[in-house]
Amino acid sequence: MDRKLSATFSYKILDCSPDGWARVEFIHDTLGRLTHPRVFIPLNHSAEEQRGAIVMQFPAKSFHLRYLEMLAQEQGPLAPSSMEGSFTYRIDRPMEDPIGLPMETPKV
Repeated sequence: MDRKLSATFSYKILDCSPDGWARVEFIHDTLGRLTHPRVFIPLNHSAEEQRGAIVMQFPAKSFHLRYLEMLAQEQGPLAPSSMEGSFTYRIDRPMEDPIGLPMETPKV
């Protein structure tokens, strides 16, 4: 890819029933638009909580598949960088991360 892929997505509520189920279109400037047919929006909550509910139901896997398809078209088929590798794992301490990275994920 020649340019950096934007991390910004937007959404548009296409229609919403009185019980909170909506059809929502998620939009990305490069990856296009995807319509999610059943997104629940808690209508009796604040605008920020409603926005959070929509974002939590974002179809990330579908957009990721589109991204991989776009990469494959530009660069050819994707493949692992190496077919073999090694790592250390303390069998007596299973809660330690096998590759030494923090186990906590950053909050968004």
